[in-house]
Amino acid sequence: MVRQAHHERRSEDFEKALVSVVPCLPRAGGGGNMNPAWAQTRKAGGQMAIYRLYAGNDGQSHIEETSLANHPELTEDQAARSISFREWPPGHFIDWHPAPRRQYIISLGGEIEIGLGDGTTVRYGPGDARLVEDTSGQGHTTRVVGDQPSLTAVIPLAD
Repeated sequence: MVRQAHHERRSEDFEKALVSVVPCLPRAGGGGNMNPAWAQTRKAGGQMAIYRLYAGNDGQSHIEETSLANHPELTEDQAARSISFREWPPGHFIDWHPAPRRQYIISLGGEIEIGLGDGTTVRYGPGDARLVEDTSGQGHTTRVVGDQPSLTAVIPLAD
C-alpha cells in the first residue's frame, strides 16, 4: 500500500511538472516561452531567457543566455530522435564530461548544478530548458543539489 501511495504521489508530481513545462515549450510559428534559470526573475513583459551550453574554441564549455527574439529559428519545428525521462537522487554527481549529442534538457523537478572549467556554476530548476551542445572539449560537471531528486526530459536532436 505504501508503494502505491508513493507511486500516486510521484505521478501527481510528474503531472504538475509537465503541466508547468508544456506551456513554456516553443511552438511552430512562435508563441510560448522557454523558462531559463528559475531562481532568476522574469524579464520585462514576462519573457524568459533560453540557455545554450556549448564548447568554445578554447576547448571549454560555456553558457550563453539567449532569447526567442534573438533566435527566432527556435520557434520553428526541430527534428528530434526521441524523448526520455531521467531521475537522479539528491547528491548524484557526474564528473567532467562532454554531452553525448546535441540535445535539449528540460528540468521538470528538483535542482541541477552545471559546473564549467572556469569555476562557474549555474543552477537550473523546474521549467528550465537548455540546448546542450558541448559535444567536445573538457565538458561540464552535473550535480543534483538540494534534497529533492532531479527529474528531466531529455530530447536528442535528429541532426
